[in-house]
Amino acid sequence: MSLRRLAIWPTLPLNTYFRKPADQTPFPLNQEGCRIFSLARQAIWNASKSMGLQENDVILTPAYHHGSEVEALLQAGLKIKYYDINENLEPDPEELESLITEEVKAFYLIHYLGFPQNATFWKTWCEKHQLIFIEDAAQAFLAHFQGQPLGSFGQMGIFCLYKTYGIPDGGAVICTSPPSLPQVPAKLGWWKVFKRHFNWVAAHRGELGAIHLWVSPIIRWWKVKRYKPHAEFNLDDPNTPPTKLTLSLLPKLLSEETFEIRRKNYQYLLDQISEWVPMPFRKLTEGACPFAFPVQMDNPTAFLEKLRKKGVMGLLFWINPHPSLPVESFPQSKKFREKMLALPVHQELNQSELDQIIHAVKTSI
Repeated sequence: MSLRRLAIWPTLPLNTYFRKPADQTPFPLNQEGCRIFSLARQAIWNASKSMGLQENDVILTPAYHHGSEVEALLQAGLKIKYYDINENLEPDPEELESLITEEVKAFYLIHYLGFPQNATFWKTWCEKHQLIFIEDAAQAFLAHFQGQPLGSFGQMGIFCLYKTYGIPDGGAVICTSPPSLPQVPAKLGWWKVFKRHFNWVAAHRGELGAIHLWVSPIIRWWKVKRYKPHAEFNLDDPNTPPTKLTLSLLPKLLSEETFEIRRKNYQYLLDQISEWVPMPFRKLTEGACPFAFPVQMDNPTAFLEKLRKKGVMGLLFWINPHPSLPVESFPQSKKFREKMLALPVHQELNQSELDQIIHAVKTSI
Protein backbone atom coordinates (compact mmCIF):
# COMPACT_ATOMS: atom_id res chain seq x y z
CA MET A 1 0.00 0.00 0.00
CA SER A 2 1.31 3.44 -0.96
CA LEU A 3 0.92 6.04 1.80
CA ARG A 4 2.33 9.51 2.10
CA ARG A 5 4.04 9.97 5.46
CA LEU A 6 2.85 13.11 7.27
CA ALA A 7 4.82 14.10 10.37
CA ILE A 8 4.45 16.80 13.05
CA TRP A 9 7.72 18.51 12.18
CA PRO A 10 7.78 20.90 9.21
CA THR A 11 9.53 19.40 6.24
CA LEU A 12 12.27 21.01 4.14
CA PRO A 13 11.43 21.45 0.44
CA LEU A 14 14.20 20.55 -1.99
CA ASN A 15 14.02 23.95 -3.70
CA THR A 16 14.85 25.88 -0.51
CA TYR A 17 18.45 26.47 -1.63
CA PHE A 18 17.29 28.44 -4.67
CA ARG A 19 15.00 30.83 -2.81
CA LYS A 20 15.86 34.44 -2.09
CA PRO A 21 16.21 35.54 1.55
CA ALA A 22 13.07 37.10 3.04
CA ASP A 23 12.69 40.86 2.77
CA GLN A 24 11.50 41.15 6.37
CA THR A 25 12.70 39.36 9.48
CA PRO A 26 10.13 38.63 12.23
CA PHE A 27 10.49 39.17 15.97
CA PRO A 28 12.77 38.38 17.77
CA LEU A 29 15.24 37.79 14.93
CA ASN A 30 15.02 41.48 14.00
CA GLN A 31 16.18 42.58 17.45
CA GLU A 32 19.80 43.51 18.15
CA GLY A 33 19.77 41.67 21.48
CA CYS A 34 18.46 38.37 20.06
CA ARG A 35 20.76 35.41 20.59
CA ILE A 36 20.46 32.06 18.81
CA PHE A 37 21.79 28.81 20.25
CA SER A 38 21.43 25.27 18.98
CA LEU A 39 18.54 24.50 21.36
CA ALA A 40 16.01 26.60 23.24
CA ARG A 41 17.03 24.95 26.52
CA GLN A 42 20.56 26.29 25.99
CA ALA A 43 19.11 29.74 25.39
CA ILE A 44 17.21 29.45 28.69
CA TRP A 45 20.38 28.49 30.59
CA ASN A 46 22.37 31.38 29.15
CA ALA A 47 19.62 33.97 29.61
CA SER A 48 19.05 32.86 33.22
CA LYS A 49 22.71 33.61 33.89
CA SER A 50 22.76 36.96 32.09
CA MET A 51 19.52 38.12 33.74
CA GLY A 52 21.20 37.97 37.14
CA LEU A 53 19.17 35.14 38.64
CA GLN A 54 21.18 33.77 41.56
CA GLU A 55 21.78 30.22 42.72
CA ASN A 56 18.78 28.85 44.65
CA ASP A 57 16.43 31.57 43.38
CA VAL A 58 12.98 30.00 42.89
CA ILE A 59 11.05 29.99 39.59
CA LEU A 60 7.28 29.38 39.47
CA THR A 61 7.06 26.80 36.68
CA PRO A 62 4.07 24.97 35.12
CA ALA A 63 3.63 21.30 35.94
CA TYR A 64 2.60 20.80 32.31
CA HIS A 65 5.95 21.15 30.55
CA HIS A 66 8.35 19.37 28.21
CA GLY A 67 11.07 18.88 30.81
CA SER A 68 14.07 20.27 28.94
CA GLU A 69 13.25 23.80 30.08
CA VAL A 70 13.07 22.60 33.69
CA GLU A 71 16.44 20.88 33.36
CA ALA A 72 17.96 24.06 31.93
CA LEU A 73 16.72 26.09 34.90
CA LEU A 74 18.00 23.51 37.36
CA GLN A 75 21.38 23.33 35.64
CA ALA A 76 21.56 27.12 35.95
CA GLY A 77 21.43 26.64 39.73
CA LEU A 78 17.79 27.68 40.17
CA LYS A 79 15.03 25.96 42.10
CA ILE A 80 11.60 25.02 40.78
CA LYS A 81 8.24 25.49 42.46
CA TYR A 82 5.54 23.91 40.32
CA TYR A 83 2.03 25.20 39.70
CA ASP A 84 -0.87 23.43 37.97
CA ILE A 85 -2.89 24.74 35.05
CA ASN A 86 -6.68 24.71 34.75
CA GLU A 87 -8.78 23.00 32.06
CA ASN A 88 -8.01 25.93 29.72
CA LEU A 89 -4.25 25.45 30.29
CA GLU A 90 -4.12 28.74 32.20
CA PRO A 91 -2.44 29.40 35.56
CA ASP A 92 -4.61 30.27 38.54
CA PRO A 93 -3.56 33.65 40.01
CA GLU A 94 -4.78 32.68 43.48
CA GLU A 95 -2.75 29.48 43.48
CA LEU A 96 0.29 31.37 42.29
CA GLU A 97 -0.01 34.00 44.99
CA SER A 98 -0.11 31.25 47.62
CA LEU A 99 3.24 30.00 46.30
CA ILE A 100 5.07 33.34 46.45
CA THR A 101 7.80 33.64 49.08
CA GLU A 102 10.89 35.83 49.36
CA GLU A 103 12.86 33.23 47.41
CA VAL A 104 10.56 33.35 44.38
CA LYS A 105 12.13 35.61 41.75
CA ALA A 106 10.48 34.69 38.44
CA PHE A 107 7.32 33.37 36.81
CA TYR A 108 7.57 30.98 33.84
CA LEU A 109 4.62 30.98 31.41
CA ILE A 110 4.18 28.64 28.42
CA HIS A 111 2.17 29.57 25.32
CA TYR A 112 0.97 26.04 24.54
CA LEU A 113 0.84 24.87 20.91
CA GLY A 114 1.28 28.42 19.66
CA PHE A 115 -1.91 29.71 21.33
CA PRO A 116 -1.35 32.92 23.29
CA GLN A 117 -1.93 33.19 27.01
CA ASN A 118 -3.11 36.56 28.32
CA ALA A 119 0.38 38.03 28.24
CA THR A 120 -0.79 41.54 29.15
CA PHE A 121 -2.42 40.29 32.35
CA TRP A 122 0.61 38.24 33.37
CA LYS A 123 2.99 41.10 32.64
CA THR A 124 1.01 43.33 35.00
CA TRP A 125 0.76 40.53 37.55
CA CYS A 126 4.54 40.03 37.53
CA GLU A 127 5.15 43.75 37.89
CA LYS A 128 2.82 43.82 40.89
CA HIS A 129 4.73 40.99 42.58
CA GLN A 130 8.16 42.17 41.39
CA LEU A 131 8.85 38.94 39.51
CA ILE A 132 10.82 38.41 36.32
CA PHE A 133 8.38 37.39 33.60
CA ILE A 134 9.72 34.53 31.44
CA GLU A 135 7.67 33.78 28.31
CA ASP A 136 8.14 30.38 26.73
CA ALA A 137 7.12 30.89 23.09
CA ALA A 138 9.05 27.82 21.89
CA GLN A 139 5.91 26.63 20.09
CA ALA A 140 4.69 30.14 19.35
CA PHE A 141 7.20 31.74 17.00
CA LEU A 142 5.24 34.24 14.81
CA ALA A 143 2.26 34.28 17.21
CA HIS A 144 1.06 37.48 18.87
CA PHE A 145 -1.36 38.80 21.47
CA GLN A 146 -3.27 42.05 20.99
CA GLY A 147 -0.98 42.87 18.06
CA GLN A 148 2.25 42.40 20.02
CA PRO A 149 4.59 39.41 19.40
CA LEU A 150 4.58 36.70 22.02
CA GLY A 151 7.88 36.66 23.85
CA SER A 152 8.02 40.47 23.90
CA PHE A 153 5.92 41.03 27.01
CA GLY A 154 8.34 39.67 29.58
CA GLN A 155 11.96 40.26 30.47
CA MET A 156 12.83 37.00 28.70
CA GLY A 157 11.27 35.34 25.63
CA ILE A 158 12.22 31.87 24.37
CA PHE A 159 11.66 30.56 20.82
CA CYS A 160 12.30 27.22 19.11
CA LEU A 161 12.79 27.99 15.41
CA TYR A 162 12.89 24.41 14.10
CA LYS A 163 9.37 23.82 15.40
CA THR A 164 8.19 26.29 12.73
CA TYR A 165 10.62 25.70 9.87
CA GLY A 166 12.41 22.58 8.61
CA ILE A 167 15.88 23.57 9.78
CA PRO A 168 18.26 21.38 11.81
CA ASP A 169 18.08 23.37 15.06
CA GLY A 170 17.83 26.89 16.48
CA GLY A 171 16.74 28.17 19.88
CA ALA A 172 16.42 31.95 20.15
CA VAL A 173 16.17 34.17 23.21
CA ILE A 174 15.42 37.86 23.64
CA CYS A 175 15.89 39.41 27.08
CA THR A 176 16.62 42.67 28.81
CA SER A 177 20.20 41.58 29.49
CA PRO A 178 21.32 39.53 26.46
CA PRO A 179 23.81 36.70 27.03
CA SER A 180 27.10 36.44 25.17
CA LEU A 181 27.14 34.85 21.76
CA PRO A 182 27.91 31.09 21.76
CA GLN A 183 31.62 30.42 21.36
CA VAL A 184 31.75 26.74 20.34
CA PRO A 185 32.48 26.14 16.61
CA ALA A 186 29.27 25.50 14.66
CA LYS A 187 28.58 22.12 13.10
CA LEU A 188 27.27 21.80 9.54
CA GLY A 189 23.98 20.05 10.42
CA TRP A 190 23.76 17.96 7.27
CA TRP A 191 22.20 14.85 8.85
CA LYS A 192 19.15 16.68 10.24
CA VAL A 193 18.77 18.55 6.95
CA PHE A 194 18.78 15.20 5.14
CA LYS A 195 16.04 13.89 7.44
CA ARG A 196 13.88 16.99 6.86
CA HIS A 197 14.36 16.57 3.10
CA PHE A 198 13.46 12.88 3.41
CA ASN A 199 10.28 13.79 5.29
CA TRP A 200 9.35 16.24 2.54
CA VAL A 201 9.77 13.57 -0.15
CA ALA A 202 7.91 10.98 1.98
CA ALA A 203 5.00 13.44 2.30
CA HIS A 204 4.77 13.72 -1.49
CA ARG A 205 5.72 10.22 -2.61
CA GLY A 206 3.68 7.37 -1.17
CA GLU A 207 6.35 4.82 -2.08
CA LEU A 208 8.75 6.29 0.49
CA GLY A 209 5.96 6.60 3.02
CA ALA A 210 5.15 2.91 2.58
CA ILE A 211 8.80 1.98 3.11
CA HIS A 212 8.88 4.01 6.30
CA LEU A 213 5.67 2.35 7.49
CA TRP A 214 7.35 -1.04 7.03
CA VAL A 215 10.64 -0.21 8.74
CA SER A 216 9.35 2.08 11.51
CA PRO A 217 8.53 -0.81 13.91
CA ILE A 218 12.15 -1.91 13.63
CA ILE A 219 13.37 1.63 14.28
CA ARG A 220 11.08 1.93 17.31
CA TRP A 221 12.32 -1.41 18.66
CA TRP A 222 15.92 -0.24 18.30
CA LYS A 223 15.16 3.05 20.07
CA VAL A 224 13.49 1.19 22.95
CA LYS A 225 16.54 -1.06 23.31
CA ARG A 226 18.82 1.99 23.51
CA TYR A 227 16.44 4.14 25.53
CA LYS A 228 17.98 6.19 28.30
CA PRO A 229 15.43 7.65 30.74
CA HIS A 230 15.19 11.43 30.59
CA ALA A 231 17.91 11.72 27.91
CA GLU A 232 15.53 13.99 25.98
CA PHE A 233 16.02 16.62 28.68
CA ASN A 234 19.80 16.80 28.31
CA LEU A 235 21.24 20.30 28.12
CA ASP A 236 24.50 19.30 26.39
CA ASP A 237 26.99 22.16 25.99
CA PRO A 238 24.98 25.34 26.71
CA ASN A 239 27.32 27.40 24.52
CA THR A 240 26.52 25.47 21.35
CA PRO A 241 25.62 27.71 18.38
CA PRO A 242 23.07 26.79 15.69
CA THR A 243 24.39 24.73 12.79
CA LYS A 244 25.73 26.44 9.69
CA LEU A 245 22.85 25.10 7.60
CA THR A 246 20.31 26.55 10.03
CA LEU A 247 21.79 30.03 9.64
CA SER A 248 21.99 29.76 5.85
CA LEU A 249 18.54 28.21 5.26
CA LEU A 250 16.42 30.11 7.78
CA PRO A 251 16.43 33.45 5.88
CA LYS A 252 15.20 31.59 2.78
CA LEU A 253 12.32 29.99 4.69
CA LEU A 254 11.05 33.01 6.60
CA SER A 255 7.76 34.17 5.13
CA GLU A 256 4.81 36.28 6.19
CA GLU A 257 2.62 33.55 4.70
CA THR A 258 3.68 30.95 7.29
CA PHE A 259 1.43 32.43 9.96
CA GLU A 260 -1.62 32.50 7.68
CA ILE A 261 -1.05 29.04 6.19
CA ARG A 262 -0.76 27.40 9.59
CA ARG A 263 -3.95 29.12 10.71
CA LYS A 264 -5.74 28.13 7.51
CA ASN A 265 -4.66 24.50 7.89
CA TYR A 266 -5.73 24.46 11.52
CA GLN A 267 -9.17 25.89 10.77
CA TYR A 268 -9.69 23.37 7.95
CA LEU A 269 -8.95 20.48 10.30
CA LEU A 270 -11.03 22.07 13.06
CA ASP A 271 -14.06 22.33 10.77
CA GLN A 272 -13.94 18.57 10.18
CA ILE A 273 -12.79 16.95 13.44
CA SER A 274 -13.45 19.50 16.19
CA GLU A 275 -15.36 17.04 18.40
CA TRP A 276 -12.07 15.37 19.37
CA VAL A 277 -10.18 18.61 20.02
CA PRO A 278 -9.54 19.61 23.67
CA MET A 279 -11.74 22.52 24.73
CA PRO A 280 -8.97 25.19 24.94
CA PHE A 281 -8.17 24.64 21.26
CA ARG A 282 -11.67 24.44 19.74
CA LYS A 283 -11.46 28.05 18.62
CA LEU A 284 -8.62 29.48 16.56
CA THR A 285 -7.98 32.54 18.70
CA GLU A 286 -6.65 35.78 17.28
CA GLY A 287 -2.87 35.82 17.08
CA ALA A 288 -2.41 32.05 17.42
CA CYS A 289 0.16 30.41 15.15
CA PRO A 290 -0.53 26.69 15.68
CA PHE A 291 2.46 24.42 16.21
CA ALA A 292 0.34 21.26 15.94
CA PHE A 293 -3.29 20.14 15.84
CA PRO A 294 -4.41 18.64 19.19
CA VAL A 295 -6.87 15.80 19.71
CA GLN A 296 -7.84 14.14 22.97
CA MET A 297 -8.39 10.39 23.23
CA ASP A 298 -8.99 7.92 26.05
CA ASN A 299 -6.94 5.27 24.23
CA PRO A 300 -4.09 7.38 22.79
CA THR A 301 -1.54 4.60 22.15
CA ALA A 302 -3.92 2.43 20.12
CA PHE A 303 -5.22 5.49 18.27
CA LEU A 304 -1.70 6.60 17.32
CA GLU A 305 -0.91 3.16 15.95
CA LYS A 306 -4.01 3.24 13.75
CA LEU A 307 -3.00 6.70 12.50
CA ARG A 308 0.51 5.48 11.72
CA LYS A 309 -0.87 2.71 9.52
CA LYS A 310 -2.71 5.43 7.60
CA GLY A 311 0.46 7.50 7.13
CA VAL A 312 -0.14 10.11 9.86
CA MET A 313 2.65 10.32 12.42
CA GLY A 314 1.11 11.86 15.53
CA LEU A 315 2.61 11.89 18.99
CA LEU A 316 1.46 11.82 22.60
CA PHE A 317 2.22 15.37 23.62
CA TRP A 318 4.70 15.78 26.51
CA ILE A 319 3.99 12.34 27.96
CA ASN A 320 7.20 12.31 30.06
CA PRO A 321 7.54 15.16 32.59
CA HIS A 322 10.79 16.14 34.25
CA PRO A 323 11.67 13.60 36.98
CA SER A 324 11.51 16.34 39.63
CA LEU A 325 7.74 16.70 39.13
CA PRO A 326 5.46 14.91 41.64
CA VAL A 327 2.99 13.95 38.92
CA GLU A 328 0.08 12.93 41.14
CA SER A 329 0.06 16.33 42.84
CA PHE A 330 -0.96 18.05 39.61
CA PRO A 331 -4.04 16.23 38.26
CA GLN A 332 -4.94 18.61 35.44
CA SER A 333 -1.44 18.46 33.97
CA LYS A 334 -1.48 14.66 34.35
CA LYS A 335 -4.75 14.48 32.42
CA PHE A 336 -3.35 16.45 29.50
CA ARG A 337 -0.21 14.31 29.42
CA GLU A 338 -2.15 11.08 29.28
CA LYS A 339 -4.76 12.00 26.69
CA MET A 340 -3.68 14.89 24.43
CA LEU A 341 -2.15 14.03 21.06
CA ALA A 342 -0.58 16.30 18.46
CA LEU A 343 -1.10 15.96 14.69
CA PRO A 344 0.55 17.79 11.76
CA VAL A 345 -0.63 21.29 10.80
CA HIS A 346 2.54 22.89 9.39
CA GLN A 347 2.76 25.14 6.33
CA GLU A 348 4.16 22.50 3.95
CA LEU A 349 0.91 20.46 4.00
CA ASN A 350 -1.35 20.70 0.97
CA GLN A 351 -5.12 20.17 0.66
CA SER A 352 -4.81 16.47 -0.16
CA GLU A 353 -2.56 15.85 2.83
CA LEU A 354 -4.95 17.64 5.18
CA ASP A 355 -7.74 15.41 3.85
CA GLN A 356 -5.54 12.39 4.55
CA ILE A 357 -5.22 13.50 8.20
CA ILE A 358 -8.99 14.00 8.50
CA HIS A 359 -9.73 10.59 6.99
CA ALA A 360 -7.17 8.93 9.24
CA VAL A 361 -8.71 10.44 12.38
CA LYS A 362 -12.32 9.64 11.44
CA THR A 363 -11.52 6.03 10.55
CA SER A 364 -9.33 5.40 13.61
CA ILE A 365 -11.79 6.34 16.36
